[in-house]
Amino acid sequence: MFKKILSSIGIGAAKVDTRLNESHCTPGGELTGVVHIEGGSVEQSVDSIYLFFNTLYKHEVNDKSTYSTFTIEKILLNEAPFMIGPGEVKEIPFTVNVPFNTPLSVSQSKSWIETGLDIAQAVDPKDEDAITVQPNAAQQVILDAMDELGFRLKKADTEMLPARHRSGRLPIAQELEYSANGSRFGRQLDEVEVVILQEEGSIELLIQVDRSVHDLGSLFADLTGTDESTHRVRYDAARLSPAEVRRDIESMIEQSI
Repeated sequence: MFKKILSSIGIGAAKVDTRLNESHCTPGGELTGVVHIEGGSVEQSVDSIYLFFNTLYKHEVNDKSTYSTFTIEKILLNEAPFMIGPGEVKEIPFTVNVPFNTPLSVSQSKSWIETGLDIAQAVDPKDEDAITVQPNAAQQVILDAMDELGFRLKKADTEMLPARHRSGRLPIAQELEYSANGSRFGRQLDEVEVVILQEEGSIELLIQVDRSVHDLGSLFADLTGTDESTHRVRYDAARLSPAEVRRDIESMIEQSI
């Protein structure tokens, strides 16, 4: 009985450790691994095993910038509750899809996998594993176009989108801020802000070339207005042409200067 009381507050309870086959992944790609569960000092019932895709997003609190955790997606791994005995080891293999629009691992952007066990009347064990999110093929075409045009990435932040621009997507988005130095626009622009929004089959590019705009709230607030410095274009992700993307980016910038 005493062991059960201790396990209910986390002492001698089951432990969880997620072991990823590869910590590098791409949005829309797969992530595989094994959830390793080791029983504690008493038998316990595990109701659910969850994987959380988490990231940090920037927002304002009392007029100060701060970073908080945002859960991009929560995935249930088991179909039914099960018992884990004292010292017993269970391994649950998994293959999950990485959510589209998971922020890329550049600049200050960080994402990770959190694993949680839902155990009745006990402190739920948790585990966290960092992941490195690399651009998928469609995203890479856009990033390469920016590089080829001479723009250099300065920083990246993930921020909350205004509600009117979410359209069923994540309520957050990553903004990539580029320096125009080194490009042929270097004397006319200081920065270009880029947001890439992707879903199954399509990818959307948002560009802001107004020097006075430096955050997602301002960028997206201009999308429904007449500000010619904010532009958006949608592509078929499977038919994305590097030459077309470069031409579109140059055209959008030229319209704003």
